[in-house]
Amino acid sequence: MFDLQFNSLEHSNNERLASPKKRGDANLDNVLDYRTLLGKSQWRNLHPTIQKRFLEKACDKTTYRGVMSEIVLSGFGKLFAQLCRLIGTPLALYEGKNVPMTVNVYPDEKWGGMTWDRFYHYQHKPENRIRSTKCLLPQEGLVEMIGCGFGMQLKVSQQNGAIKFESDGYFVQLRNFKLKIPDIFAPGKTTVTQTAISDKKFEFKLIVEHRLLGLVYKQVGIFSAAE
Repeated sequence: MFDLQFNSLEHSNNERLASPKKRGDANLDNVLDYRTLLGKSQWRNLHPTIQKRFLEKACDKTTYRGVMSEIVLSGFGKLFAQLCRLIGTPLALYEGKNVPMTVNVYPDEKWGGMTWDRFYHYQHKPENRIRSTKCLLPQEGLVEMIGCGFGMQLKVSQQNGAIKFESDGYFVQLRNFKLKIPDIFAPGKTTVTQTAISDKKFEFKLIVEHRLLGLVYKQVGIFSAAE
């Protein structure tokens, strides 16, 4: 069942591990150094425009616009997305085709990483806003935080010139303890890829598959940096 891990370190160590990085930390600009996370060989094989996108420093802000050609949610996916509104709406709430989107990427002062702030502009439904922050935690490494201490550990790799993120477990981080969430209670294995289409455009693809329930979410779209 749930794996509850308590730290028995001194108070100062608890504060160091539990507290996110703040702007002004000496190594803030290196928090998301994807060249180091990938390694020289994999980084070298990334498409140049993908390299440029993931070299952005923590002081930069970029806006992307595009169209999500396909947003698919299973019955379980719809229910889970609605339930997750309690922790900050980390998942698209509605299905759709050709849904315009705006994505703002900017530094996050709480976690010391970069926030992806997504706006789904549905034609006949309310605008759906989703925010998550990629950052490094001392024990977990690369994670994506979604709100209320919930996060997803990530593995990053290069595949045919694209950058690929894969979930490697879900957890709740609450100061001096961490609760690992069993896979059966999580949305499923999450895979996100960004693939260069041209020097300006890239394809974003998200797939979530539960080991018992099969496909839960699928999103595919094409984006480019706003002029």
